[in-house]
Amino acid sequence: MARKVILSIVAAASICAALAPAASGASPIRLYLSQGAAFSILGHSCGGIQEKVYATGFAANGYPMGDVSMSTSCGGSGRGGGYRSTTYSGWASTTWTWLGETRSFAALTGAAAENGSFSETDSYGDHLYNEGSAAYLQTGESPLQPPAAPEGVSASVGLFESGETEYLRMGVTWTAAAETAGLITSSTVTATPIPSGPVLTTTVGGTWSTAYLSPVQPNTLYRVTVTNTDGEGTSQPSATVEVRSPNSDGETEKEQEQKNVETCTQNQGTIKLAPGVSETPHTQKLTVTGELGGCEGPLGFESATYVERLKTTEEVTCSVLTNTSIAPNTAAVSLTVKWSPSEEGTSTGSLILPLSEVSLTGLTGTLEGGPFASPASVTAASVWESFTGGSTCGQTVGKKKAKPVKAGAYTTSEVEFG
Repeated sequence: MARKVILSIVAAASICAALAPAASGASPIRLYLSQGAAFSILGHSCGGIQEKVYATGFAANGYPMGDVSMSTSCGGSGRGGGYRSTTYSGWASTTWTWLGETRSFAALTGAAAENGSFSETDSYGDHLYNEGSAAYLQTGESPLQPPAAPEGVSASVGLFESGETEYLRMGVTWTAAAETAGLITSSTVTATPIPSGPVLTTTVGGTWSTAYLSPVQPNTLYRVTVTNTDGEGTSQPSATVEVRSPNSDGETEKEQEQKNVETCTQNQGTIKLAPGVSETPHTQKLTVTGELGGCEGPLGFESATYVERLKTTEEVTCSVLTNTSIAPNTAAVSLTVKWSPSEEGTSTGSLILPLSEVSLTGLTGTLEGGPFASPASVTAASVWESFTGGSTCGQTVGKKKAKPVKAGAYTTSEVEFG
C-alpha cells in the first residue's frame, strides 16, 4: 500500500515537540464533520452548525475517528417570530481521511463522552489528539487507501447531432463506492477498440457519474473501464464492459440485418376442413385462404394473397383442437402466392400451419419464384386459430346433434422471409 510521507523540518523538531503534542513536524489538521453531513443529521442550519469534536482513536480500517456534538439555533424576530429561538442539537460518529475529510458518519443516539485530553499515536506515527472541544490530526507515514473501483458500469453508443453534424457518441455511466463517493475528485473513462484503433478517454469532475466519448468508430467492439480518484489516490479499473457501436447511420447489427430481410406485419385468413372434425376419426383436408400485408424490406412486394392445401398427418378427432404437441400435425399439399404489385409475380412452395386452437407452434415453410431469386424460408413465431363450434366439438347442444367443425379463422405474428 502506498504511503504518504509527511516531511518534517529536522532543525525545528524539538521546537515543534515543545509547542504541540505531535508525532512529526507536519502541521496539525483540525477535524470537523462536514456541514453537509451535519445538516443531514440535524435537518436545520441557521447561520451554520456549531461543532464540538472529540477524537476517540483509530478505526479498524486505520482511519482516525471521533464523535461530534452539533447544534444550531433558529428563531424569528418581531411579533411573528416572538423573539424566540429553537436550538437543534445531536451527536454523530465520524471517520476522517488522512486529509481531514469526512469519510463516513452516522447519527448517535444520546450524547458521547467528552474527553478533551485524549491523545493517541498509531504505528505509522499519526498523532490524534484533543485540545478541549477541538480534535486534531498530525500525520506521520499514513497508509493511503485509494477509493474502491466503480461498479454498475454501463455503456451505449448512438448517433448524436451537433448543429448540422452527426457523429457516433458513447455514453458511459457508473456508481462510485458509497463510502467514498463524496470524496471523489475525478473519474476517468477509457474505451479501447478491439482489435485495434484509437483509444478514447475522458476525465470528468468528481460529482459526475456520466461521461461521453467521441468520435466512435462504426461497427466496432469497445471495452470500457472507469476509475475514480480522490485525495488518497486512484482506484483500480472497474470491471470491463463491452459495447458494439452501430453503423455510421446509427443502425445496430440487428437493425442492419432486418433491413436485408423482408417482413410482413399482417398475416390472416380462413380455414376450411373436410369432412370436418368430429368424434369420428378422419384425415382432414385443410383449405387455407390468406392475406399478407404491411410488407417491407429489400424486395418489392407490399402484400399478397395465397391459397394453400394441407392434410392432417393422421386421422384426428375433436381432441386435435386442444392438441398441445409441438410436433407438426399437418403436411403441405400445395401453395400458390400472388404478390402485389402484380409485376412481382407468383410464388409456389409450402407452409406448415398446425391444426389446433392452442397456440404452441408457429408457421414455417419455403417459397420460390416471384420476387425470390432462390428458395427462401418463411417463418412466424406464433399462430392463433379459432374454429366455429370448436369449444363444443363432439357435444350435443340442447336437442341438436353434434355437428362437425368445418370452418375457422387464423392470424399469425410477423412473417419473416429470409
